[in-house]
Amino acid sequence: MLTTSDALIAVADSILGKISQLGSVEITKKGRKYKFINNTFQRIQKEDKHLIIDPDEPDKGFAVLLAYRILESVSPDIFSGHKDLCLVIIGVARELERNGWCEEENSIIYEQQKFFFSQENVDNALDFAKAVTDDHLRTGYMILCCAKLNFFHTDHHIGAKLEGSHMRNYVAKSFGSDALELPEVLAALKSFVHWGNIKGLLYKLDVPNMDVDEDLIRRYAPFPDPPQELKDYIYARPPSGTSKYFLARKALNTILESFYSRLIPYPSEEDTFEPEKIYSLCQNIQEDPVRYHLRSDVKRLIANPVNIAELSQQYDKTVKAILLVVGLIINTIPDGAHYEILLSNSKIPKFSDQLIGAHQTYYDKLHAVQTKVADYEAKGWDTEDIVSRSIKTNEPSFFDQLSALRTQYPEDSRAEF
Repeated sequence: MLTTSDALIAVADSILGKISQLGSVEITKKGRKYKFINNTFQRIQKEDKHLIIDPDEPDKGFAVLLAYRILESVSPDIFSGHKDLCLVIIGVARELERNGWCEEENSIIYEQQKFFFSQENVDNALDFAKAVTDDHLRTGYMILCCAKLNFFHTDHHIGAKLEGSHMRNYVAKSFGSDALELPEVLAALKSFVHWGNIKGLLYKLDVPNMDVDEDLIRRYAPFPDPPQELKDYIYARPPSGTSKYFLARKALNTILESFYSRLIPYPSEEDTFEPEKIYSLCQNIQEDPVRYHLRSDVKRLIANPVNIAELSQQYDKTVKAILLVVGLIINTIPDGAHYEILLSNSKIPKFSDQLIGAHQTYYDKLHAVQTKVADYEAKGWDTEDIVSRSIKTNEPSFFDQLSALRTQYPEDSRAEF
């Protein structure tokens, strides 16, 4: 008979055996393929677009052969029509394999698969790769960095089109502006940009508080330092999964900057209108963006990632209340083109009788202000005179309350939102 300790060991061995088998388990959901990687199911790209590597013998050049084959599958004419693009992709693929810079779920270990390369295939690929220069490598490294910036902000490396201002700039500068709209260029880059390791490249982009070990630091020491403009761009947009919080803050700041913000009454009667929660959260995200990224947990980017679902549960009512108030203000007290970007945003509730009815008390206050402003404007008064004549010193205004919060929780100077 088994002892208790023997039974526990047997159960543990069984569990570990099942877990180890998960590495080969794949599932398909809504036409997308997922594989068990890093203790969770992660979406993977089509296998025929994966980079084949041999980490034990990287100098054999399997990455070069597969990169060549993938490009050939895009278009047989791509090597003559877009030679520099192909040299960039093949050259960088070789360096990714040599240095251990590959993204795990978008690469395949050679020993695990059966691939056949004719001698002609091998000769063609290796001969073509001889033309790779340091300039090709530098271009490819920067394109990979741009792709990881896109991933950081949008959860996509390129998107349905060639997206991202820096990505488009580098591609246009390196391969000509026509390349931006060519389907074969997009197809080639779509495969290429997924091969670079997300965690390693975000580390090289100086994303703060990354969970990196000595091995990663050592492996990425030879990777060229990206230019400061790319490092700063991490802060230009919110990390993926957090844009709604910054929309709420942007909407508040836009109203705060309007001509009549000193006349707009503060919505004290709206119980869930808590702008300080949003200003504080946005500052926390600015200071530690990777902690709030949608994929931080799955990609193991940081040791203590925020649970995005729990964050939404905690803040969604606050965001909704802010956008409701914003919708009332921008439709009741117009300010010319100043509110144009907010009026066109689908996330801000449309003006309706239902919206008014749900917030009748506050709407009546706004309408009273607008009536007074309209009367003064009809008399030809300028904005400064209207504001100075209409300010109520005994009632807190939108400007009074929110300007203090904006000072307490300032935006990052590198932000573009």
